[in-house]
Amino acid sequence: MTERDNIGPEEYDPQRDRDVLLRLLSVTASLAGLCIAALGFVEYSSPDATLRTFADELIAIDAFIFVICVYLILWALRTPSLRRARLLARAINATFLFALTTMLLSATYIVYWIF
Repeated sequence: MTERDNIGPEEYDPQRDRDVLLRLLSVTASLAGLCIAALGFVEYSSPDATLRTFADELIAIDAFIFVICVYLILWALRTPSLRRARLLARAINATFLFALTTMLLSATYIVYWIF
């Protein structure tokens, strides 16, 4: 076990959060682009307008949440306040996991009902 493994809940490592946020930035931006591409794919592949509309709404919400996550990441990387950066990192984690879960539900809906 290294010294880094012994970090307690009261200790905060801003460099670790910065590294994670930098990696998460490209992933989140890519997922937002993937949602936009999937939006176009669903629009032209589904013959049923009702299913297509619901799937479009789910994917559009996903794309919007991922874009919000990108903005939060950029804000967290640029803020000089360690307290604000820590709070933003927690909000980013929750937002990203929510968006990823919603994207999974969207994909399940599309595969199960449209195809």
